[in-house]
Amino acid sequence: MLLNTTRRDFMKTTLYGLAAASVAGLPARAQTGLRQRLDWDTFRRSRDYPSYVDAIGKMRANTNAADKRSWQYWTNVHVSFCPHSFAYFLAWHRGYLYHFEQQMRAVSGNRALTLPYWDYYQNPSLPVEFTNPASWNPLYVPRVNANVSEALTLAPFADSVTNMQRGLLNAFEPSLESMPHNPVHNIIGGVMASLQSPTDPIFWLHHANVDRMFSAWVVAGNGRIMPARSDAYWDGTFTYGTRLTLPRRSTVDTRVDLGYFYQNETLPTALAPVAAAFVSEFAGATTFTNAGLLDVAGELVTKKAPPQPPVASLAVTRTRATGPNRVSLGGATRLSLDENSVSARVPLDQSGSDAVQAIVGRLGVSPFRSGTNPNVVTPYTSVQVVLDDVQIAGQGKAGGYFYKVFLQLPANVDSAAGEEKHLLGNIGPFEIAGAEHHDSGSSGAGVRLVFPATQLLRNFAQQGVSELTVSFVRIGGSTPVKGNVITIGECRVEISTDDVQ
Repeated sequence: MLLNTTRRDFMKTTLYGLAAASVAGLPARAQTGLRQRLDWDTFRRSRDYPSYVDAIGKMRANTNAADKRSWQYWTNVHVSFCPHSFAYFLAWHRGYLYHFEQQMRAVSGNRALTLPYWDYYQNPSLPVEFTNPASWNPLYVPRVNANVSEALTLAPFADSVTNMQRGLLNAFEPSLESMPHNPVHNIIGGVMASLQSPTDPIFWLHHANVDRMFSAWVVAGNGRIMPARSDAYWDGTFTYGTRLTLPRRSTVDTRVDLGYFYQNETLPTALAPVAAAFVSEFAGATTFTNAGLLDVAGELVTKKAPPQPPVASLAVTRTRATGPNRVSLGGATRLSLDENSVSARVPLDQSGSDAVQAIVGRLGVSPFRSGTNPNVVTPYTSVQVVLDDVQIAGQGKAGGYFYKVFLQLPANVDSAAGEEKHLLGNIGPFEIAGAEHHDSGSSGAGVRLVFPATQLLRNFAQQGVSELTVSFVRIGGSTPVKGNVITIGECRVEISTDDVQ
């Protein structure tokens, strides 16, 4: 929804908000030397709001990309240094926001200015201040959708997610990055669906909320394990540019190290209902929505798995080595993704089925003979679903959509199986842009995306499987994005010696 207001109306609203703030008694700024980052609904009524808008306007007007006072400088930092789908995703972005916030204070002249956050678990609609396309509004850029309900999940906040760092089982960092972080980028679309996403002012509110949830996860305790400050995990330094760094240990605790905290440091416990007008844009059994999913008596609700979409007729590939320590057990080729959900079926021969069963069963290892050297028996320990030669097609680059990637979805819509039992991850323009940035090692012109599947397969493959079905369930916003948007050269099942579960 776009606001039909003038700059005068805009400033009237701001001044009214400031008056209201003085009556309501907003949260105190900086107690004991700490600064508080506020929720947007509170921040927009605070005395710092005009400074915030002014700073963004000045930075966007500065066209010198080499100047830290320019908007493009900070976008370039993200493009050059951000770690997506890699270790330190959360900690690196924490330092990134800290440095950017420092620069906003310098540009605005307001030394008390802090970054606000957008709690989309409370209000999944874009703040209205960001939707007015008037030329004087520095908070606006074109976007595809203005509601992120369908990008949200409670999965990262479950008590079973007890480890923080990537590479461990039940880890918070990769779970939070996979969803809601990536899908929020994808659903909003526009520049948010690319690594140029800091160009959109909403990026900073989104990542402040991600950082807030990081803090909330640590505060929640209950068996959640953050690496100790003395742990070697925190050795080293984050780089953001020339002479712009931050020791990793300076991102351990926002209060102790960086001097700020959040207005709300509790984990989300419910999903906001999806507005009736926002339920998936294409009717039928091949679409999926989060509509109406709330918590019950304070318990996290597991979303029901969607039914298996139709299986596409695709050419298949057979067992072959795909790397020094990887073997493909089979694949399906030339898959196109559009507005409809679809499945790809990967048949396994007996040796492939036995290998999967051995890895996910009690053995935990498969002594598989590679086709490149049948005399050598390699102990494979993990199973992955690999999407190779993945490319954006047609209107796909603009975003506004993504696909949930599932394994072995039930055929019956009435199945009580939870979504998390089958969910591998997500694929959309933002994930593809990140893989392009990090050189994913694809065998073709596109990128390669890898989804660990060992733990998930333990739900239903210990008795052996003759085929594995990978499903791509389309998730869209209120603005339809039609036609072919992503092509996948091959969807295959691999076993590997990598300890990736």
